[in-house]
Amino acid sequence: MTSRDTLSDELALVAAASRLIVREPSLPAVLAGAARLLTEALSADGCLAYRIEGNGELVVAATYPERLAPAEPLRLPSGFGVTGRVAADQIPAVLVDDNPRNVLHRELLGLVPGQLVSRLCVPARPPEGGCTAVLAVHSFQRREFASWEIDAAQRVADLVGLRVQLQRESSALGAFEDRWERLVAATVTAQEDERRRVAGDLHDGVTQALASLTFHLSAAEVALADRDYDFVTDQVRAARAAADLAFAEARHAISGLHSPVLDDLGLAAGLVSMARAIPNLQVEVDAQDIDLPEHVEAALFRIAQEAVQNVVKHADATRAFVSLAKRGRSVVLRVSDDGRGFVAPGPISGVVHGRSAASQFGLMGMYERVQLLGGHLSVRSEAGDGTTVEAVIPDAAG
Repeated sequence: MTSRDTLSDELALVAAASRLIVREPSLPAVLAGAARLLTEALSADGCLAYRIEGNGELVVAATYPERLAPAEPLRLPSGFGVTGRVAADQIPAVLVDDNPRNVLHRELLGLVPGQLVSRLCVPARPPEGGCTAVLAVHSFQRREFASWEIDAAQRVADLVGLRVQLQRESSALGAFEDRWERLVAATVTAQEDERRRVAGDLHDGVTQALASLTFHLSAAEVALADRDYDFVTDQVRAARAAADLAFAEARHAISGLHSPVLDDLGLAAGLVSMARAIPNLQVEVDAQDIDLPEHVEAALFRIAQEAVQNVVKHADATRAFVSLAKRGRSVVLRVSDDGRGFVAPGPISGVVHGRSAASQFGLMGMYERVQLLGGHLSVRSEAGDGTTVEAVIPDAAG
C-alpha cells in the first residue's frame, strides 16, 4: 500500500469516526461503533472498548463483533496489565504474540486454549489531558501493526476520548442543576419558615404586649379625667412594664434574624454570645479568631445556632460544646452534646429517616447552608452517647 493510499484510508476512517461521534446520541453505541470502524479499517478480527470509571478501573463497555455480555463485566484495576498501563501512561502499545491469562478476557476475544493474539491498544485522550477510555484492536493472524495504523487508531481514540469527556461533563452539569434546584427550593422553604417563626414571635409576644400597653394607657387616660392620680400612676407603671416586654420580645425576634455581635466582634465572639443566651443548657465555646468572609461567618453562625437549638429541643442534654478551628485552609465547626443520641445518618445528603420533621428540617437546613459553601456536613451519634455535628468549609480561611 502506497503512502497516498494509507493517508486516504486514514482520512476516511477519521471522517467516519467523526460522523459517528457527532450524530450518535448514545455513548455505548459510539464505543461499539468505534470498535467496529477500527476492526474493519485495520482488517482486524475485533476490538474491545474499555471505559475508565471514576476510580480509575477499566470496564469493557463494548465489543466488536458483539458478544453475549457475561454476568459480570471484565474489569481491570488501574495500571493492571498492558491495557491498564496504556490508560495510565496514555501511550499506545502493540503486542505481537500476546497470551492473555484472564479467562473472561480470552472469552471476550474469542480465543481457544493456547491461542496467541496480536493486539493494538490506544488510549482515548480528551484535549484537556488524561484518559477516558481504551480501544484494544486484536488480530488472530500474527502481525505487527504499521505506524499509520497506530496513528489512525489513535486519532479515532482521541475523538472517542473527547466524546466520553463531554458525556461526563454533561452528566455532571445535569446533576449540578438538579442539586442547585433542590438547594434553591430548600432555601426558599427555609426563608418562608423563618418568616413564619418571626411572625409567630411578633404575634405571641410583641402584639400581646402592645395590646396590654394600649389597655393600660387607655385606663390611665380615663383615670386622669377623674383625677384619680394614684390609679393613673399604677396604669403608667403597668404600661411601662408592657412597653419593656414589647421591646424585649422585639429584640428576641430580631436576634433570631441577625446577630449584632457578629458584625461588631466577629464569629468567635458571636458564638460565645449565642451560647450565653441559651437557657437550661451549659454551652462551652472554644472558638479561634479566624479571618473569614462575611457570608461564611453568617452561615457558620446559623449552623451553630441551629445545631445548639436541636440539642435544646431533642437531645435531653445537660452540656454542649461548640468549637471553631482552622485546619489548613479549611474551617471546622463542631457542635457536640452529652444527650441521649440517636441513629446517626453520617454524611448528610438527603432526608434523614427516623427523625421528627422539625429535627429533620434542622439537619437539612444546615446541610443546605454547607453545600452552598462547597463544604460537607456529618453527624456522629450513638444511642445514649450524645451527638456531634461537624461542618467543614474548604478554602475559607486565608
